[in-house]
Amino acid sequence: MITWKHPLKGYEWLIHQIWYLEVENGDSIEQLPQLIPNPRAHLLFTPPEQTYCYQGDDEQLSGEGSHLLTASDRLLTLIDNAPLKRIGITFRPEGLYLLNKSSAELVNQCGWFDWLTPVFDSQFRQTLYQCGTKKKIIACLHKKFEGFPLSDNIDKSFTLTQKAIAAIEVNQREATDDNLSINQLADLCACSRRTLERSFRQVTGLSVKKYQLMIKLEQMILALYQQNNDIDWTAFSQQFGFSDQSHLIRQLKQQLRRTPSCYLQNRDLTIDIYGDFE
Repeated sequence: MITWKHPLKGYEWLIHQIWYLEVENGDSIEQLPQLIPNPRAHLLFTPPEQTYCYQGDDEQLSGEGSHLLTASDRLLTLIDNAPLKRIGITFRPEGLYLLNKSSAELVNQCGWFDWLTPVFDSQFRQTLYQCGTKKKIIACLHKKFEGFPLSDNIDKSFTLTQKAIAAIEVNQREATDDNLSINQLADLCACSRRTLERSFRQVTGLSVKKYQLMIKLEQMILALYQQNNDIDWTAFSQQFGFSDQSHLIRQLKQQLRRTPSCYLQNRDLTIDIYGDFE
């Protein structure tokens, strides 16, 4: 198995990371990744005949070839079979909006949508597939984004959302147990609460509250993943703003269908689509 991920220099404000996954024929995929709810869209470039399948509780997102997995507020099982090859772009929560302003309407969906074809045409995809090294893949994607008139799509809604997300990220780094209220975020963005809520949903497809819950869940899973010793569950619960351990367990069971101890035993939840937490 070959995996790597890398920022796209100069576009960190738009793209969370670009990444690569290749599993050769005969390699085994021992544990199917469980993708937790994620506010970031993933654009995956794959060979046309390669299948994909994301299994949810009550529906299956499947098909062949390159596809966009939009922001998703549900747990998905990524059903993989070797051989496979993926070149991926993980956008920041507000990033996809600059490529297509209607993309925020596509929450919990997957496919190759009509607007993607003129943006990433077949010639570009073929060129990308033929890049044989990490350096060439990064250079190819960098050149592609240099050609986009991204600044033309920057509007007030995008700017407000970008400011709000930046404030949420700073707050979570400094005080993970206390989310900023929507009114506090609106004050930081110098706009009304209603304007912020409308702009945020227009750009990301998510409410501010839903986004904050998804980011907190991501931080909890990362913190659990990094635990090697016995956990002080009382301290851990308080760290993430829960009144007690029972509250934490109820929340995780509701969102992920498992308790913290069950996850620690299996460590089968994934944030990155290819399962690399490093």
